[in-house]
Amino acid sequence: MKAEMEYEKVMLLSGNEAIARGMYEAGVSVATGYPGTPSSEVIQEMIKLGMNAEWSVNEKVAFEIAYAAALSGLRAAAFMKHLGTHWIVDPLAVSAVTGVEGGLLVVSADDPYPYSSQSSTDTRNHARTVHIPVFEPSDPSEAKEMIKLAFEVSELIKLPIMMRYTARLAHGSAPVRIGNRVELERNAEFKKDPSRLISTAPNARKNIPLIFEKLEKARKLFEGEPWISFKEGSGDIGIIASGVPYLAAMEIAREMDLPLMKVSVSHPLPEKPVLEFISGLKKVIVLEDLDPIIEDQIIILAYNNGLKLEIVGKRSGHLKPYGEIGPDEIRGIFYRRKAVEEEIPRRVPQLCPGCPHRGSFIAIKRALSGRGIVLGDRGCYNQGGNLPLRAIDTAIAMGSSIAMAVGLARSGIREPIVAVIGDSTFFHAGIPPTIEAVISRSPIVIAILDNSWTAMTGHQPSPSTGLDSLGRPRPQLKIENLLEAIGVCNIKIVDPYNIREGENAIREAVRKAKESLIPSAVIFRRECALQAVRFGRWRRKVARVDQEKCSACKLCLTTGCPAIQISQESGKAEIDPMDCIGCSVCSQICPNGAIEVI
Repeated sequence: MKAEMEYEKVMLLSGNEAIARGMYEAGVSVATGYPGTPSSEVIQEMIKLGMNAEWSVNEKVAFEIAYAAALSGLRAAAFMKHLGTHWIVDPLAVSAVTGVEGGLLVVSADDPYPYSSQSSTDTRNHARTVHIPVFEPSDPSEAKEMIKLAFEVSELIKLPIMMRYTARLAHGSAPVRIGNRVELERNAEFKKDPSRLISTAPNARKNIPLIFEKLEKARKLFEGEPWISFKEGSGDIGIIASGVPYLAAMEIAREMDLPLMKVSVSHPLPEKPVLEFISGLKKVIVLEDLDPIIEDQIIILAYNNGLKLEIVGKRSGHLKPYGEIGPDEIRGIFYRRKAVEEEIPRRVPQLCPGCPHRGSFIAIKRALSGRGIVLGDRGCYNQGGNLPLRAIDTAIAMGSSIAMAVGLARSGIREPIVAVIGDSTFFHAGIPPTIEAVISRSPIVIAILDNSWTAMTGHQPSPSTGLDSLGRPRPQLKIENLLEAIGVCNIKIVDPYNIREGENAIREAVRKAKESLIPSAVIFRRECALQAVRFGRWRRKVARVDQEKCSACKLCLTTGCPAIQISQESGKAEIDPMDCIGCSVCSQICPNGAIEVI
């Protein structure tokens, strides 16, 4: 059903806000996702709009919920950052084979720089691998309108569609026209179709060819506006751009009076208009974030049609195959100069004042006394890898701390091995490797930092929070119950604000794991300090330094607490009362008893 929009006003929206608005106007019935910067705000904005949007335990579950909703005839969407998109490729591939009834949109936010990710990958590759279309908006306004069109296309060709955007668009703002919601008169109905939905190998062999028929149908749809647009220019050098790089390309094309083509669909490439554009050129510059996906298709297109033009981009070495593309990078192509890379001193990220993870890390370090290996995971506790704490030795992927601990134990490492993982990450990806640790009899310690929230991405609820995305009560899962059911025998729950208790628990866990050849677990449980203060569950106190007792040993600085400073005059410790919440961790490690909490 095509939406007839009656535009009422223009608002300044971020990309994530515009995407949420597009989902609202498109009549989306079910939206799911897992929080991760740069995409976290979309679900939150959809909740504000009163939509049926919810956080899932991980991205694969989120996608499968949305997929089922689309099979029942409703419009559905799943949201995630690029790292989460890696998790869904298996069911995403099958969803292309089975097709969908209602529109299904996978919204993947890439982080090309990267600003907040452990790797930078181009999720368009996943869409190409499973043979579904990829849309790429260049600004918030286009993102909103593209969503509505994406659902129409998805329902027309019966395929899921990926919309790939990047951090610049997610957090950049632009004027966006606000439209009305399309109220689709649909009721969920699951139609049984065994030859399609029971995707065994014989059925898949029959259905896979249909994907390519659908893709060719889509390619023809994409040969005109709004998927392709042109700006006139003179000369025999042209620019083809997609996504956010198009905005920089507009600036350069205007300065140099160059013909410019915007491609909003990177797969399948609308070959006919692209061929017409490049046929009269001697050189074409291709601009896209990360991998040369459009560029490669243009190289093949030019070769197959006997064109001799020069194609400039990442394959030619004129542009880096990583990072973001801005005006300086494009000018460097013309003026043979490199973009200025000025190193600006950055403040090292630290755990917040009062963060319970600080006490957990100090307890682990003290218990191990410089021995052992501490494997980190993904979450706020990544900051524990920075100086001065330097409490973890790795930070790889969701759930990898436990699996890698098992790998080191199997390799014959005899030192104590501690896997550190947060509560949300444990539910996301930590349960299967914990099962592996038990059945492989790995003598490791699993340290679970349970702060009751998915804190790093904006305090979304975790299964251990006891609240849903709207703040309503829901079952609160206890990690110790899961550990016991899996077969972890020695489980200790401690308060991370009590350093000695945590230290003793880790020592005991290391000993018992070694003796029993069964993993031990220590749960460091205390609510995120920001949330505890925000909701009045922590009566704020302040630590004070007795300047007469302070010996200027600076041991308190090793906690990495931003509230602790050194006086320029005396060289002794001072504590900023505006930052301190009185967690008492610093007072417990001061050898002179110079810090008291009041």
